[in-house]
Amino acid sequence: MSINETIPLFDLPVDFLVDDNIRGNILELYKMFPCQIKAGIFALCIEGEIKVTLNLHEYTVRKNDFVVIIPGSFIQIHSAGSQARVAFMGFSSNFIHAMNYWKYMTDHLSIALIHPIIPLPESNAAFFLDTFSLLTKAANGQIQLFNKQIITSIMDIFYNALKIIYENVFSDFKEEKKKRPREYEVLKEFLQLVFENYKQEHKVSFYANEIGLTLSHFCATIKKATGKTAQDIIREFIIMDAKAQLKNGSDKINKIAKSLGFSATAFNRFFLEYVKMTPLEYRNN
Repeated sequence: MSINETIPLFDLPVDFLVDDNIRGNILELYKMFPCQIKAGIFALCIEGEIKVTLNLHEYTVRKNDFVVIIPGSFIQIHSAGSQARVAFMGFSSNFIHAMNYWKYMTDHLSIALIHPIIPLPESNAAFFLDTFSLLTKAANGQIQLFNKQIITSIMDIFYNALKIIYENVFSDFKEEKKKRPREYEVLKEFLQLVFENYKQEHKVSFYANEIGLTLSHFCATIKKATGKTAQDIIREFIIMDAKAQLKNGSDKINKIAKSLGFSATAFNRFFLEYVKMTPLEYRNN
């Protein structure tokens, strides 16, 4: 199936979706507000520039940039000129969970969060574009060539290729991981736990206990690995989710607060402290 048939604003309607010719007018659909992407997505910028906020950080995506959007990420397109063109591949949240997504990303999740956009050499970018184009032709053929086994193989190939790219582009990360393997094991466990629990577990002590470390040791380890505190990371996920819900839907603010583990009053106070406006002001802004 082609993305021109179904625009995946939050998740994909089918297990696998691929298109090698997404133009700026389609990307402009994401400009109105941030949204949470439940699918796992790979994209390659073929032409033009796209200004985007991904998980609270602003980027300019340019030609030959490879983009990795992990499930649960928050994204907002700010601008995508008429010349912008992107190749895209996505796997639905249902498919990802069934295939145990974490086994693919567990060693490189921290890099994907910190460096979701990777500039590729021309030859590597050409390889990925050829692959996107081949899969697009297969998806649009008269005979349906993709079943779950083949889609799983495609996902396996792409995530293994991604690991090689990460290990070459971020060689310093690889060396640091060798020097401090336990530190990165803790970070890996923490990020996975936050993805799964941030809506109901806001306290750092919960994550330290789950991993089996004292609070002080855990906090020092996360700070050393990321430059951020563990509380900062938990807070960022809550804020991203809150912003997406406030802009994307019509749910009452007290319902959004409850979905994120807050009372209405506590949520209002939390949001005001870190976003510098109330939830209602942000929704109406």
